[in-house]
Amino acid sequence: MKKPALRLIALTAALACAGATHAATAPDPGDYTGLPAGTDLFLMYGYHTTADDVYADGKKVVDKLGLKLDLGLLRYVHFTKWGDYLIDPQIVVPFARQKVGLGDSRTSGLGDVILGGTLWTIADLANGEHLGWSVFVTAPTGADKDEGFAVSDNRWKVELAAGYIRRLAPKWSIDLIPQVELYQDDRSTDVKRDPMLRGFAHLRYHVSDATHLALSYRHAWGAKEKLAGATVKSAMNDGTVLLTAASFLDKQWRLQLQYAHDMQVENGPKTRTIGAQLLYAY
Repeated sequence: MKKPALRLIALTAALACAGATHAATAPDPGDYTGLPAGTDLFLMYGYHTTADDVYADGKKVVDKLGLKLDLGLLRYVHFTKWGDYLIDPQIVVPFARQKVGLGDSRTSGLGDVILGGTLWTIADLANGEHLGWSVFVTAPTGADKDEGFAVSDNRWKVELAAGYIRRLAPKWSIDLIPQVELYQDDRSTDVKRDPMLRGFAHLRYHVSDATHLALSYRHAWGAKEKLAGATVKSAMNDGTVLLTAASFLDKQWRLQLQYAHDMQVENGPKTRTIGAQLLYAY
C-alpha cells in the first residue's frame, strides 16, 4: 500500500478514536453532578482501544488495520462559586502510545491540553437533579500533529455541551448530554473540518449510594473534512454502546471500569475500548 494511503488510514483512525481521546470531556455517567463548592478531584484514566475494520460510506474497505491505542489522561477539577453559580474549572493532559499495524507506524507522546469547565444552573444533590453548561478549549500542543496521532491535532477546538441529570426512581437516574465541537482549519494544510455533533444517554442503576451500574449510548455526526472544496474525509454517523460500573472504595477513592463497542460506523474504523478511571476526592 502506498504511503499516502497509509497516512490517510492513520488520520482516519485518529478521528474515529475521538470518543476515546476526548474521554475527559466526553461525559461518563454522573459527570454532570454538581458537587459542593470547595471539592477538588484528581482523576487518572487509562484506555485501551483496538480496531481492525475500516468503513467508507457504510461499507468495509479494510479488515486488517491493526490499530492499538493506549491512552492515559490526567485531570484536575475544582468546584467553586462564581456569584450565585457553581462552576468547576479544570485542566486535562492526555498522553498515548499508538500503533497502526497495517502501515507499521508507531507514535507516542503528550497530546493536546484541554482547558474548560461547567456552570450549573441546577445543582440539587438532595433530589438528584442537575443542569450544567460546559465549555472546553483544546490547544494544539501535542506531539506529531501531522502524523495521525490520535491525541494530537494541528488545530484549535472548542466544545460546547449541556448536561441534565434527573432521578427517575429511588434506584434509577438518567443523564442526557448534547455536545457540539467546532474546529479551526488545520494550521499546516488548511483542511477544513465541519462541526461534530454528539449525543449521550446514560441510564444508571444505583446499587447503593456508593455504587452504580450504567448502560449508555453515544452517537456522533459530522466532522467532514474538505480541502479546496474537495472531500478529504466523509462525515461521521457512528453509534456506540457503553457499559460502566463505578464504586467508591472509601470516602475519597472511587474506581470505575468501562467497556465501549462501536455498533455502527459510517466512515472510519470500528473500535472497541476497555477503560478504567481512578478518582480521588479531597
